[in-house]
Formats: sequence, C-alpha cells, structure tokens
Amino acid sequence: MNTLCHQIHEILRSELSDTTAGIIIEQNSRAIGKDSDTVTVEDTKNLIRRILLSVFLFGGMEKAKRIKDKFDGIK
Repeated sequence: MNTLCHQIHEILRSELSDTTAGIIIEQNSRAIGKDSDTVTVEDTKNLIRRILLSVFLFGGMEKAKRIKDKFDGIK
C-alpha cells in the first residue's frame, strides 16, 4: 500500500474496521484499473468518489459525510 492509500486507509479506519477499510480500498482501486500500490494523486478524485459511495451504501449518509470531510484534507 503506497503512502496515498495509507492516508486513505487511516481516514476510513476512523469510521470503519481495519478489514473493511482495506477491502474498500482494494475493491475501488481495482475498479479504476489500479491497486493500492499504484494509485496516484491523479486517481484521487475518481477513487474517493467510489469509496464514498461504498461507505454510503454500507455505513450510511452520516458516516460518508464525516469521511468526506476528512478526505477534503488530503486532496
């Protein structure tokens, strides 16, 4: 997992379990044609959009909003 994905993982872990955070990152990285070692800053917008959708579906709107606010700090 590269530094960028590690930052994303830490943000997700603040609201989700470690395992869930890792799965969400891996699944959504693959969905954009990358993995957690090759995601770049240029991929961030698309990756975060997908991650927030996953969080919304499994954790609800409030959790997704809290995570989005934290993501705004790494863009």
